[in-house]
Amino acid sequence: MKLLKHCDVNEHLSCTSRSRTTRSEMANGGLSRTLSDIIKSVLAFAAAERARYARIHPAEQHHPDCKQGGSVVNALLKANAPFEILALTRNAKSASAQKLLQKSPKIKLVTGDFSAIDDIFLGSKVPLGSNEEAHGKALIDAALKNDVSHFVYTSVERGPNSDTTPTNVPHFITKHNIEQHLFAKAKGSNMTWTVLRPVAFFDNLMPNFFGKVFTASWLMRLGEETKKMQLIATSDIGEFAAKAFVNADQEEFRDKSISLAGDELTFSEMKAIFEKKTGETLPTTYAWIAGLIQWLAKDFGYMMKWMRRDGFGVDVAGMRKRNPEMKDFETWLETESAWRKN
Repeated sequence: MKLLKHCDVNEHLSCTSRSRTTRSEMANGGLSRTLSDIIKSVLAFAAAERARYARIHPAEQHHPDCKQGGSVVNALLKANAPFEILALTRNAKSASAQKLLQKSPKIKLVTGDFSAIDDIFLGSKVPLGSNEEAHGKALIDAALKNDVSHFVYTSVERGPNSDTTPTNVPHFITKHNIEQHLFAKAKGSNMTWTVLRPVAFFDNLMPNFFGKVFTASWLMRLGEETKKMQLIATSDIGEFAAKAFVNADQEEFRDKSISLAGDELTFSEMKAIFEKKTGETLPTTYAWIAGLIQWLAKDFGYMMKWMRRDGFGVDVAGMRKRNPEMKDFETWLETESAWRKN
């Protein structure tokens, strides 16, 4: 048996606000209502971000609602890998879970409880828990107990010395601690492992409020030309996870940590590519909104400040030379983004 554990999921929020306010509307409080709508959206987004970083991201064993998990499933099916795919879900009857199930007879839906982690291997149908580090470590222990042969953990890139650098970002620290538990527990066992460490996602750029906060935060913390951000397509993370399963015995993946990035761009470079390829203005918002979000959703704020101060450390040129099929930003825009031409 082989097992994937990953803990990074994009939560999507959308915000609809009026683009203009007439004089009469302003006289009747229209502007106040517009500002009120914006503030409510900001507070709702911040609350969602706090919840996002406080709970286990439901992506164990190819979660149907997770971009990374779905990408792994697609890559395994594309490779015709000889595996039964166990897709852990909060609700096996949900539309997204059923859509995943229809992709292949190799897929089996499992509803699991991370507080009783062995139940995952028994197919128990109980709700998910809320403590990422405890549950991540418990899943590793259960994998060893149940003779899992290879464990793939999608973590996060933390700079040139990721093995020994937890950073000061809370959800990065959690992933570092899970990694260390995996290394220690797997040592001397028959279970091998691969740790994938992706950088920021292209997929964070969306035509909604989340996408606007992402670009505004990028500009606010890294500047137009000051520092580049490293990014990757979630589909490429899935491809690497599938390769790790299929080639678990190869030196490239056996007991290896691999940092992943497909492109690195300044804000100005990203903006120019976006507007050239789409013919649209880059979605963004006011700096004060981005700042307020980072203050309210402190984990997100810590992460953006870390990106400015330290940042990711992937050798992007080397990575692309070894893996020329990886998508750069332009390719992702054309093939996978919300702005792709159908």
